[in-house]
Amino acid sequence: MKYWVLLFGVLLSAIAYAEPSLPTTPVGAESPLNQNLAVVDYFSDGLQTGCGLRATGETRDALWLNVLITVFRKETGATFGVIKVVARQANMKDGAPVLQDGKITFLDLGKIQKAWIKSDSGKQALIYKNGESSHSDAYMVNSEFASTVDLMLAISREDFKVGLNRNEYGPDQIFQFDKRLSQNESGKLSACMNNLRAAIAENKSKESF
Repeated sequence: MKYWVLLFGVLLSAIAYAEPSLPTTPVGAESPLNQNLAVVDYFSDGLQTGCGLRATGETRDALWLNVLITVFRKETGATFGVIKVVARQANMKDGAPVLQDGKITFLDLGKIQKAWIKSDSGKQALIYKNGESSHSDAYMVNSEFASTVDLMLAISREDFKVGLNRNEYGPDQIFQFDKRLSQNESGKLSACMNNLRAAIAENKSKESF
């Protein structure tokens, strides 16, 4: 129990008081346009079951990126993280997206064979290899809870890189995200993690009886 209290305490205090680092774009990485970083949260039966961050952006060649880092609590009390990277390329004609039934159409680029997320300070979630899955334009894996919380903390206040690869023998495409959480979104993340901490603590209390 002391471990969870310390872990969440460090997370919440860092979100509230840490000064963001200045954005930089490393050589070989592309900085997406129209970036956004926002909080996502999940509830079940009035209790917090998950918290996360979603980063989105577009590249100059119309590749749409959607990166999701989340931590969850199951009813059994088990905790885990999920890392998901989606990359879809819009079908363009004369500089405008091609529509079908009023919706943007996308090219078939093949499966993402692997993907990764790493903060500029080196934080990276520990991935469970037996949970790997790649399908269509998305890549999703289960990750260890505490290291995923560490990653969320890092990317809420500093630059981070996302890599993806559709060809195991070719180089990774690397994208540098430098969008910071707004004050309002930081408050949402703090509230979400507080609620998740309370739900985990309640479950631990029930287990002790």
